[in-house]
Amino acid sequence: MKRIYTSLLLLTVGYLGIRAQISDGFYYVQNSYTGRYISIADNNKSHYNIQIEGGGRKTLGGLKAIKSWDDVRTYPSCIIYVRNVGGNKYDLEGQGSSLYQLTGGKLYATLTPNGDGSYKATGTYKVTVTLGDTSTNKDKSESYLGTATEDNVSSWIPKRVDTGDNYIGIKPDVQADGAYYGTIFAGFAYKLASSGMKAYYISEASGSKITLKEISGSIPANTPVIIKCTSNDPANNKIEPVASGGTSINDNKLGGVYCATTTPRFTNVTNYDQTKMRVIGSDNGKLAFVKASASDLFEEKYLKANKAYLAVPSGSADIMTESGTGITTIKAEDVSKEKEGLFTLTGIRVPDNVTPQPGIYIKDGKKIVIK
Repeated sequence: MKRIYTSLLLLTVGYLGIRAQISDGFYYVQNSYTGRYISIADNNKSHYNIQIEGGGRKTLGGLKAIKSWDDVRTYPSCIIYVRNVGGNKYDLEGQGSSLYQLTGGKLYATLTPNGDGSYKATGTYKVTVTLGDTSTNKDKSESYLGTATEDNVSSWIPKRVDTGDNYIGIKPDVQADGAYYGTIFAGFAYKLASSGMKAYYISEASGSKITLKEISGSIPANTPVIIKCTSNDPANNKIEPVASGGTSINDNKLGGVYCATTTPRFTNVTNYDQTKMRVIGSDNGKLAFVKASASDLFEEKYLKANKAYLAVPSGSADIMTESGTGITTIKAEDVSKEKEGLFTLTGIRVPDNVTPQPGIYIKDGKKIVIK
């Protein structure tokens, strides 16, 4: 009888051990005490200092903890692919990198079950430290991850990403053409999960004209795209991460950046260059890519994280549309005697004795509309 009981006990323990191991997949990872979620806000590996500091601390300031679900549900940086690398060791992947890569091949996360659905995360490099939320203030909107100073902030709950409660959705940037549009640049492949959604990229961009191409099937990882939505609510614009999928796109004129963060110690941003970049916008109710205003940018001068921008050749129009009716700025110093008069948007001068057709023109360097 004792042997039977012992065998059953070992079987039960083994079964629970199997269940406690996290299967590979996409997760949100939430701190069980503060409620904040992990975000890979910085993928610059030079910012992840794993040299032992006083007290055995390691610098992982590129890993943020974010409180607001309204933000988390639209941040690709909060989608963590948890990959088992043997035993209870895992790599945490996202933003085109991973914990192992960012730490120069020094660190995996060891996830030990607490028995209540949460896990204690530790990392070992010369010494073992416990990874936790660095603030015990539950009301803070953001904090950073680092060596846990108190035990209650060291437990994490993995929540598998789905299309139900733990979804990720698109937050539109503009309303145009009777729909909503947003851009996204994600380090994971995904498929559109809500009805009415479509994905596009820009295959050509010159002058004032852009050419959109629709993407069918899954969107490949690391592909900046435009998403057409039917709603302004991300809950109605869900995408579903997939382990792999989609065909690589070679003629995409869209670019993307993963990170936009400035901290007292580390900065990871991409400067906006109005001579080479356009951002999503609208023009007379139509989808357009436009020169960015301060409100379109992070801290009024950097490209936003996980968003797409349009890379354009020098001299491109300020406003670029599918119809090619965008406007090109003519600098005052360029308006000479020869530039005076009425011109089409393509730069053709309208003879003085010809009555122009209704449309948009440049007169003496200024845009006008003739009805």
